[in-house]
Amino acid sequence: MTMRGAKAALCFMAFLCSWTYGNGLLSPKGVNFEVQALMDIKESLVDPHGVLDNWDDDSVDPCSWTMVTCSPESLVIGLGTPSQSLSGTLSPSIGNLTNLQIVLLQNNNITGAIPRDIDSLSKLHTLDISTTSSLGEFPPLLAT
Repeated sequence: MTMRGAKAALCFMAFLCSWTYGNGLLSPKGVNFEVQALMDIKESLVDPHGVLDNWDDDSVDPCSWTMVTCSPESLVIGLGTPSQSLSGTLSPSIGNLTNLQIVLLQNNNITGAIPRDIDSLSKLHTLDISTTSSLGEFPPLLAT
């Protein structure tokens, strides 16, 4: 590679890194925050039928995972796991899915409190936890 080619490649890599960090999806260590949040959610749930088996913590793009909906910009906007016999608790990491608009958890056996972190989801317009086991009190903003 010529010096000019190496310089062009280095400039492209710098642009790509700054664009990716600017979008807020990757940490300085290259970890996708959405993948980490979804893996935390998966780890807090009991999944007897393996519906979340293709959620892979080595992935950089969760948009191909079952039960996950993404925007055209590849941002997680929906989490839909209705009627999957899931139990366990809902991880506070759900609050890290900052583009989340829809959460469908109805007809599961999830228990515990609804994480207060869900209040930080300014784009959330649908949260369906109907006929889900006891999730305790709603965080203050959701209760209004």
